[in-house]
Amino acid sequence: MKSIFVILGIVFIQSITQAQIMNIETDKNAKAYASEEIIINETIGNVFKKVAEINKWPSWQSEVSFASLNGELKEGAVFKWKASGLNFISQIHTLIPDKAIGWTGKTWWIKAVHNWTFEVTPEGTMVKVEENLRGFGSGMMKKSLGEGMKKNLEELKAACEQE
Repeated sequence: MKSIFVILGIVFIQSITQAQIMNIETDKNAKAYASEEIIINETIGNVFKKVAEINKWPSWQSEVSFASLNGELKEGAVFKWKASGLNFISQIHTLIPDKAIGWTGKTWWIKAVHNWTFEVTPEGTMVKVEENLRGFGSGMMKKSLGEGMKKNLEELKAACEQE
């Protein structure tokens, strides 16, 4: 009986630890929330680097036409980018090399939380991305948010595996 409580305690602690990796978590209850994951046959370091090199996003993300981080990649850093014709201003809220990167962003009246996590698996690198949108009309963007996320992960996979 004691061992069951020990196992339950360990599982509970692991779930709390994993849930608290991001300084700002996505809101799964937001009207526009999506989560997708993919396995990429590449090292975690190379996959993380591809996502973290913000200025190079247009080279592998078809929807991104401009991305600019001035200065060092670190928590609190602000970057500007343009995707699907919309201009965004974002700020890094979490940066854990080879493990997680997350940012907040806004365009017009829509605010977003966007989080990426990376994990080594026997098949390669598991990449999980989550995002939620808040603001007037954000609920109408739920479907396109999920579709865009899938496309973005497929593009990341192709870019990483072709190198």
